[in-house]
Amino acid sequence: MQLSHDIPKEEISVAAYYVWEKQMSYETLCWFLAERQLFVMRNFTKPPREMIQQRAQQIYEKSPDYDFICWLIGELNLFIQKKTQKADVDTLFSE
Repeated sequence: MQLSHDIPKEEISVAAYYVWEKQMSYETLCWFLAERQLFVMRNFTKPPREMIQQRAQQIYEKSPDYDFICWLIGELNLFIQKKTQKADVDTLFSE
């Protein structure tokens, strides 16, 4: 998923560090990435749980590096914050 934005890499790096710092399981990271990707793809509407589960499985099977997933989540968090004006992106996701 390619995002078109003007977010500096330094900001993404900091956001990625905050994701990494939580030391979530690999499976949880895949879920969070899937949630955010689908949220953006669906024009900022929350996707159904089944759709997230399917996308998370696809991400998991591709086995991207832990740090890379943190980077993508950090980037998506900043992008979503910018587009929705929500300071805490986590409140948009995961019950």
